[in-house]
Amino acid sequence: MSWAIADVANFYVSAERVFDPKLRDVPVIVLSNNDGCAIARSQEAKALHIKMGDPLFQIRDKVKRHGIELRSSNYALYADMNRRFNAVLGKHSDQVEVYSIDESFFRLPPRRPGLGDVEGARAIIAAVARETGLPIRIGLGPTRTLSKVANALAKASEAIWGGVIDLHDEDLRERLFRQWPVEEVWGIGPARAAKLKGLGIKTAGELAGMEPELARRVGTVVLERLVRELRGVSCTELVVEEPPLKATAVTRAFGAPVESCAELREAMCRRAQRAAEKIRAQGLEASRLIAFAHGSRFREGSPSAARSVRLSPATHDPRVIDVPSDMPCLRHRSAHFAPASCS
Repeated sequence: MSWAIADVANFYVSAERVFDPKLRDVPVIVLSNNDGCAIARSQEAKALHIKMGDPLFQIRDKVKRHGIELRSSNYALYADMNRRFNAVLGKHSDQVEVYSIDESFFRLPPRRPGLGDVEGARAIIAAVARETGLPIRIGLGPTRTLSKVANALAKASEAIWGGVIDLHDEDLRERLFRQWPVEEVWGIGPARAAKLKGLGIKTAGELAGMEPELARRVGTVVLERLVRELRGVSCTELVVEEPPLKATAVTRAFGAPVESCAELREAMCRRAQRAAEKIRAQGLEASRLIAFAHGSRFREGSPSAARSVRLSPATHDPRVIDVPSDMPCLRHRSAHFAPASCS
């Protein structure tokens, strides 16, 4: 069976466009909770140099000048569109693994020996567009890592490849890997990329040519497996059932500065209660509570504080899961975040 991964282009924006056609072909930004920062951008907005995480107050002039459409995040909508997207994949494959809100791995039978089913992938792209209105790209490969790299390549050159790249083709793989930066390989973070570049490994092709034993010495068994997967040797399995959460978090940004200790504590208590609801819905219990708050990151010297407490016995009772009593008040006009998390 061939590995495949499908991802939705600019997922939050694409989901908004399904239900509001006037957003098509215009710059769109989806904002974080309380409309603080840009968390999703259409291609048109990216072309205007709107960056992920840009605070709205810093880009208001650009928004007005270019007529950028703004939308508040709607996570219920995005979860429903994710369900619909995966339901379509499930019609074409009985092995689907939800990897993130906008990406899923799945398995497809090879169309012919040594090649993936490119025509089948294109049929899936058409089916998802027809049944959900969402635009997707698909990467194919003999391993999970190669399918993920194929998907990234398809995303970077969609106009050339039509949204599908098949890295079963070893000649194509070799050609594309010569140009693909090592830091763009799935699983290679900035620190590891810097370490590899110090060894003269700057491209995906050079990483694939690295001796597995050296990869283990440089980056443990994780890097060794990645190198083997880039060579076409599968080292991972499909995870159809989602594993239980190890932690859950509820984080929100305030829409305006918080000046009252009582208001800050009340907000944090609400977050703690919501965290309890989330873990209870999963049938889980928390053994530790972490509460933290930060002032605005756009003001120098903003305060921050954090406390961690053990919950013994473990619980999902909202009457027990509460903000620690010794959590200090942040006496600052720009107290900005009030999250709580449970693990």
